[in-house]
Amino acid sequence: MLLTPVLLGVASVVAALESLEDFIAPRMPISGAITRRQQQSINSSDYPAQTLQIPVDHFNDTDTRTYSNRFWVNSEHYQPGGPVILFDTGEQNAEYNVPYNIYEAGGPAAAVELSKRFNGLALIFEHRYYGGVPVGSYPVPVDENGRASDYRYLNTEQALEDVVYFSKNFRPAGLEASWAQLAPTNTPWIWLGGSYPGIRGAHLRVRNPETIYAVWASSAPTEAVVDMWTYYAQAERSMFRNCSADYTAITRWVDNTLANGTAQEISNLKFDLYNAIESGPGGQRPANLSRSLSDGWSNSRVGNELLAPFNFYQYYGFERSVQPFCDIMQTFNRTSERTTSNGGSAPPIATEGGIAASYNISAAWGAFLVGLAEIDYDSLPGNGLSDPSQGFSWTYQYCSEYGYYQRGNPENPRTIQSSFYGIDVFQAGCNRTFPNASLPASPDVEKSNRYGGWLINPPNTMFTTGQYDPWRSTSPTSVDFAIGAPGRTSESRVPMCNVAPDPSTVFGLEYRDMVHVSDLRALLNTEDPYHQNFQTVGFASPVSVEPYYAGLGLFTSALEAWLPCFGNRSYVQMTAQLPRRY
Repeated sequence: MLLTPVLLGVASVVAALESLEDFIAPRMPISGAITRRQQQSINSSDYPAQTLQIPVDHFNDTDTRTYSNRFWVNSEHYQPGGPVILFDTGEQNAEYNVPYNIYEAGGPAAAVELSKRFNGLALIFEHRYYGGVPVGSYPVPVDENGRASDYRYLNTEQALEDVVYFSKNFRPAGLEASWAQLAPTNTPWIWLGGSYPGIRGAHLRVRNPETIYAVWASSAPTEAVVDMWTYYAQAERSMFRNCSADYTAITRWVDNTLANGTAQEISNLKFDLYNAIESGPGGQRPANLSRSLSDGWSNSRVGNELLAPFNFYQYYGFERSVQPFCDIMQTFNRTSERTTSNGGSAPPIATEGGIAASYNISAAWGAFLVGLAEIDYDSLPGNGLSDPSQGFSWTYQYCSEYGYYQRGNPENPRTIQSSFYGIDVFQAGCNRTFPNASLPASPDVEKSNRYGGWLINPPNTMFTTGQYDPWRSTSPTSVDFAIGAPGRTSESRVPMCNVAPDPSTVFGLEYRDMVHVSDLRALLNTEDPYHQNFQTVGFASPVSVEPYYAGLGLFTSALEAWLPCFGNRSYVQMTAQLPRRY
């Protein structure tokens, strides 16, 4: 069983740099890269990339260097005069998103459905410093591990200016007759993106409204923060009381043992945790475990491993990720080594207060270890996927400008996260990963927040979010007032074109019981229900298709109201005569 935390691409970084084994990156990228082996049923040659030469440095006129940036186009539904619909894949290899998000290989996708409805062109444009190794969109050379030779040109402003430059020089092969019409001065460019790509879309509507006319920003954490203790607050809100109580009790006991226990007690704790992590469902145990290996774990590594059941929370929510672990733990039968699951042969042994309160901390720890051993994370689609360049590049981005250091709330005695996993651990990991880079002492979050943060309010923009999305705390509809959230509410009434909504509200939807980016495509491929050839959780909910249809319906209505207001008169005249496709 693989219990290694989802490292948002940093798994490969950790593998390459043993000194960083205690380092976990903020859990942000939504779809992650996949390997070619996992794309067996999709022929990449069916979706060839085009390239455009883009300046390495947009803001230095004396630097004339350029690099090849990849993009993909689906013009199947395009008619001259239709909009350009750009689906941003953000901090990952864009190649593997192409079949699913602009060709609908695994079910309906918003970018394609909107291109059908408005006779548009669907497009994916790869973010600089991402892609495969060695093929990708790299302004500088990268080695076989995905590490770039220089990260100076990876920042918010360079990446946003890439989009502006690209839009002005967009010349897709096969559409030569429409090149002039495809410029953002002549046709609307519509942006779709979830998570970091959602941030980028909102930023562009503020920074370059002449380039991006309308945006659907899903689960966009627009307020960059260094200390993001609120990430786990959402998970804590959704947990059952007994499981939450035991998690807290175990975390406090582990912290106390690490701080005050004897050498033997600490060694036993680490080895027991290591044994549970390496075990598997049905009593599977590894043949040989090295106590010397677990003895070498740092306190922060132990704290990191305790959070293994939450690795998939932001994609699957409590019911599909944490609850199975809680069910196993809370139904642990003290007379037998393991039980099946909640509702199985063994009744719950704990009251609402949990096992620790009903019995003692030793019983709770034993049940916790059984839960870790029994839960089958390998069965979750997308587990274990990683991409070297994604790991290094995204790590650099949050180390330099975005932060999002996900520790527990130091003021909350009931937090589920170890006190040994603090901001200092994240910052030390950043400094060790990029020893030769000129990183700030702390992420310069103002580089992102200059566009509004929580208060960002551009016109022609729809924000959607999941009720229990752990990233909601840094989104425009955050309810975490303890960290300064303004308390804006979602309003589904479409605002007038080119007019920002009331600043106390946000145009968009909040999806009940949903988590992170659940609405940009739907998983309806019955021949491959778990999408094993792609990371299932990418830009979609593995639990429900309702967010997709609700979000698509509202954004379609918004575009029907906004597109006629586009400033180019010839565009209005052309689109008024085009037949609509439903």
